[in-house]
This record gives sequence, structure tokens and C-alpha cells, in this order.
Amino acid sequence: MTRKEIKLALKQMDDRGAYGLRLFLDNHTTVLAHQWYLEGTDKSGTEEQGGEAEREGDAEGLLRVVARGRQALIAISRIVLIEMVPPPP
Repeated sequence: MTRKEIKLALKQMDDRGAYGLRLFLDNHTTVLAHQWYLEGTDKSGTEEQGGEAEREGDAEGLLRVVARGRQALIAISRIVLIEMVPPPP
């Protein structure tokens, strides 16, 4: 998945009130995250640069997740699928 796809998916999950995220990685690992943050979104000047730099930034980046009180950084390029975990009944 690209950075743009991840950003859009995370926005949709927040809009729907996701309780958690289940991330499926390319090495067949599943991560259940209760909090998530897209790293590197506060870089200044990246939107002013040309299209080439924008295309390079789409494939790169990190997603910080918190699962069971532990933090992990996951490379965006390793994420295959994101699934919403609904809140408990």
C-alpha cells in the first residue's frame, strides 16, 4: 500500500469510530493496534516541492502503532491490508 492509501484508510477508520486496527503485513504477521499515528506528517515544505518528491514520499513512511502498551514502527510498504476492529458490544 502507498502512503496516500494508508492516509485515506486511517481517515476512514477514524470517521467510522474504529476501536482498533488489524494490520496484515507482507510476512504473514497480523498486528492488532489500539492506537495509530502516521509518522512524518508534520514535515514543512513537502507540499511545496515538485511532483517527483511527492511520488517518492507516497511509497515511504512509517506507521506508529500501540498494541498492549507497546509501541512499534511499521514500514508502510510492508502493509498489505488494514481491517477495522469495531468497538465491543
